[in-house]
Amino acid sequence: MPNPSVKKCHVLLFSALVAINVSVIMYFYWINQEQKPMVMVARRYDSAIEAPVTLFMRMTGLHIKRFYCDFLRTAVLFWPASYGKLVLVFDQESLLDHKLVKIIQRHFDQFFPDRKLEILYEPLPMNHETLLERPWRGSGYNRQIWSSFFNDLYTNDPVIAWVDSDSAFCTSVTRNSMYNGTRLRVVGTDCPAVRNRISLKNTEIFIGLPAVADFMLHFPIYIYRDTFANCREYLLRRYKARNFEEVYRNISAYGPIFPVTIVLNYAWHFERDRYDWSLKICSAPLDEYNKRFQPSATIRPYDIQPVMAAPQASVHTPNPGTAYRSAQLILASYCLSHKAAGHNLTFCTGKRDLPLSNNLILLKYARAPVTCNGSLTFTCLDVLQRHHNLVGSEILENKRRLEWSDLEIVEKLVKEMNATCPVLYNGSPRGRIPIV
Repeated sequence: MPNPSVKKCHVLLFSALVAINVSVIMYFYWINQEQKPMVMVARRYDSAIEAPVTLFMRMTGLHIKRFYCDFLRTAVLFWPASYGKLVLVFDQESLLDHKLVKIIQRHFDQFFPDRKLEILYEPLPMNHETLLERPWRGSGYNRQIWSSFFNDLYTNDPVIAWVDSDSAFCTSVTRNSMYNGTRLRVVGTDCPAVRNRISLKNTEIFIGLPAVADFMLHFPIYIYRDTFANCREYLLRRYKARNFEEVYRNISAYGPIFPVTIVLNYAWHFERDRYDWSLKICSAPLDEYNKRFQPSATIRPYDIQPVMAAPQASVHTPNPGTAYRSAQLILASYCLSHKAAGHNLTFCTGKRDLPLSNNLILLKYARAPVTCNGSLTFTCLDVLQRHHNLVGSEILENKRRLEWSDLEIVEKLVKEMNATCPVLYNGSPRGRIPIV
């Protein structure tokens, strides 16, 4: 029979081991509980300032002058490197594209090392000989349209800032111009224009739901990355298709395709609480216009904004360099932001036509009637002033680099492409920048 004292010792030893084991388990449990919130905070992006954004462009070597002269020399001025990487997607089979990519990468490494650049290649889609041949545009254009439905495949960032190579930044991009809280800002209109009517009509056919607006207005266009995948999945279900090639053949049979408007009209019907909508409706009073929609998709009064919350960041340039017939917008934005920072730059001294009112056109809903007139003029001026005050404060706090010398570097680099950028004039009363 076991000695009672030994038995007691065994019990005590067992109890001690259990206690130690429990303590160890509880220790790691609480360690994990303390660590989990830290990990979640780092990845949730509750603050718009933390969320990385991909500045995204579908490119081809044929547009290299436009890329340098219109896009890049204004992007290095007005798109902060800290906001996120630039992703360029080229044609995989193009020898010209591969050759130019090496030059672009070298230029970034040598002259803009603080800017992260990622370059990827897209292969031709299967059956491209027939898939991309459509009577309304050439195969090169149609390839870009096809590619636009897959923008999300080229980045892991939660937000894509979508731009075309024929866009030129004309004022600083800010977090305020991207977000309202955590909702991405979206600008759209139904105001009459031939392209608008075609875009809205075809979009309704494609998605099988009433189109709320045309969203192909101003770049960058901000879209959550997973919205692209969700839209593709919706279209696959709608057309009972095995793959997206079947979807594309179906929708392209009707006529021109406008991917931006398709994706964002999908978002209006299925993800609209993720976005902050700024709509300009011209064709009917709101009550009448809303009769087209199911109750869950009706336009709410706060979706109609007479004045945008922030100026558009770029202009569309239909021909290379046309945005520079007058550089008033670019020059005014640069000088007004430095003035707000308290900088009296020699560069800005004596420039003509650079008052705050010069840039009122940046609050226009593209083809819609002029926004900033009458009593709204003062509201628009206030929005512009707040914008420049914000940029100025970021310059002072070293959160933003806004140096004209960066633009001049690009003007020198483009010569390696056997091209020359149009001169940035100092502004003329008769100068016009086309908003298309």
